[in-house]
Amino acid sequence: MRQTEAKGSALAEAMESSAKHAILGNSILEDMIAQRLFDNARLIDQLLLAGPLDEQALKEIGAMNRLQKVDLLDLEGRAWVPAASPMASMRRKEMSRGRGAWPEEFSERRQQMMKYMWGRRWWLPQEEKEKSASEPPAKIKEKKFWEGSAFGVAIGARSFPGIIAVHANAEYILNFKKEIGVQSQIEELGRQADIEHIALLDSDLKIVAHTDPALVGRRENEPLLLRVKAEGRPLSQTVEGEGGRRYYEVVKPLRLDKSPLGFLRIGLSLEPMESAWRNSLRSVITFGLAILAVGILGMGAIFYNQHSHMREVRTLEGRIAEHERLSALGNLAATVAHEIRNPLNAISMGLQRLKAEFRPTQDQEDYSRFVELMRGEVERLNGIVEQFLSLARPLQLQLEAVRAEELMREMALLAESQAKPSKVLIEVVAPADLPALRADRNYLKQLLLNLVLNAIQAMPNGGTLTLEAKKTRRDLILMVADTGAGIPPEIEPRIFEPYFTTRPEGSGLGLAVARRIAEAHGGEIAVASEPGRGSRFRVAIPLAGPDG
Repeated sequence: MRQTEAKGSALAEAMESSAKHAILGNSILEDMIAQRLFDNARLIDQLLLAGPLDEQALKEIGAMNRLQKVDLLDLEGRAWVPAASPMASMRRKEMSRGRGAWPEEFSERRQQMMKYMWGRRWWLPQEEKEKSASEPPAKIKEKKFWEGSAFGVAIGARSFPGIIAVHANAEYILNFKKEIGVQSQIEELGRQADIEHIALLDSDLKIVAHTDPALVGRRENEPLLLRVKAEGRPLSQTVEGEGGRRYYEVVKPLRLDKSPLGFLRIGLSLEPMESAWRNSLRSVITFGLAILAVGILGMGAIFYNQHSHMREVRTLEGRIAEHERLSALGNLAATVAHEIRNPLNAISMGLQRLKAEFRPTQDQEDYSRFVELMRGEVERLNGIVEQFLSLARPLQLQLEAVRAEELMREMALLAESQAKPSKVLIEVVAPADLPALRADRNYLKQLLLNLVLNAIQAMPNGGTLTLEAKKTRRDLILMVADTGAGIPPEIEPRIFEPYFTTRPEGSGLGLAVARRIAEAHGGEIAVASEPGRGSRFRVAIPLAGPDG
C-alpha cells in the first residue's frame, strides 16, 4: 500500500506542472482568439464608417478570417441592415468625427458594453474582474444572439446604434485546442495497466479532461472532491469500484499564485500491488521453510520487485516530463502562430484588395509582379509557422501503400530546380521490385524534402546527390547522400535538436521535424558523416506500418 501511495503522490507531483501548463496554455489560447475576434469586429466597424457593406462582403470577410458568421444587431437585438444611400454614409462619417451623435440612451449603453465575450472556459485569477464586467445590455441579451456558437465576442458599434457580434469557427478552435490540449496526454497515460483514471477538473469541479472522454463536461460532487475544495489541500482515499475492484485515489488542488485553478484527480488500481503482495507472501512462506540458498533467492525476488516498481515510477516521470516539454512547446507554437498570423492575415487581405481594386495608370506589369512577390513572402512566413506547429502537435498519419521507387523519383523531380543552379547531379538508386510500405505519403515527402534541400545547400560548388532505397527483413531503408563538406564531429550529436542550426538564415526545424515524422512511423533516422567527403542520412521505416 505504501508503494501505491508513493506512486500516486509522485504521479500527481509530476503531472501538476503539466496540468498548469495546459490550463495556462488554454487560457492564453482563448484570450488570443478573443483578441483576434475583437480586431475583426473593430475592422468591420471601421469599414461600415467608411461606407455600406452588403451581406456578401460580410461573408467574404468571415471566410478570409475563418469566422462562422458576423451579426449586426440594433438596440432591440434585431438584425441591422446597412443603409446604402450616400446620405447615410455621410451621416456615419459625421458621427464618427463628433459632429453628430447617436441617441443618448444608445451612447450610455455602448459605453457599458464596449466588450462582451462568450464561450470562454478558462479565466486566470487576474482576469476575474474582466469576466464579471463582460455583460451586454438587457434587451440585447434577451435575444441570446450567442446561441449556436461555441465562442465569440461583441462590441458596441460606432457606425450604427447597436452591436457587432463575431462568431468564431468551431472547427478552427477545436483544431487549435488539439494542438496544445491536455486530453491526449491524459488518455495516453490512462493506457497504463495500473491506472484506473486520471481527470482534470476546473474550479467548479467540472471535468475538462479525462481518460474516459465521454465524461468530459460532467460536474462532480463527490465528498472527497468537496473536502479538497473546502480545505485546499491534497487528500486521498481507498475506493471500491464496480465488480469489487479496489483502487487508491488522490485529489490534488492546482493553484497559481495562491489562487485556485482546478483539481487533479488520479486513481491507481490496487490489484497489481495486492497480487504482488500475495505472491510475495507465498514466496516468503515457501522459501522460509527451505535452505539458506532458497532464502537468498527469495530476497532477490523481493529486491527485483522493488527495483521494477522504482523503474516504473521513473519511466512514468520521464513520460510526464516529455509531455510537459511538448505542452510548453505547444504554448510557444500557439503564441508564435498568433503573433505572426494576425499581421500576415491583415497583409494578405490588403494585398488581395490592392490587386482586385487598384489599377495603376502606368507600370502595371511591375505593380502586379511586386504584389505577387509580397504574397509569396507571406506564404513563406506562413510555412515557417506551420513548421513550428508540426513540432508541438500530434501527427495524424494517413496511412496508405507507398512505393519507394516512385517516391524517390518524385523527390528527384521536385529537387531538380534547386539542384541545377548549384550544378548538383541527382542519382536515384531504387529497384522497381521493392515492396510497398504502409506510411503517410505527404509526411514522408516532407521528411525527404528536408534532407534533400539540406544536401543541396551543403554542395554550393556542385557535387552528386544520391537518393537510394532498399529493404531489410522488416524495414524499408531510404537514404539521402551528398558529396559536400560533411558535418563537423563536434556538432553532429546536436543536428536533430529543435532550433539548432549553423546557417544564419536557417530555422533549425528541418531535421527536428524529419526525426519527428520518422518516429511517428515507428522508425528512426541516423546520420553518418565524414568531413570533406560528405554526409549520408539513413531513414528506416517498418514495412508493415507504425503498428506492424
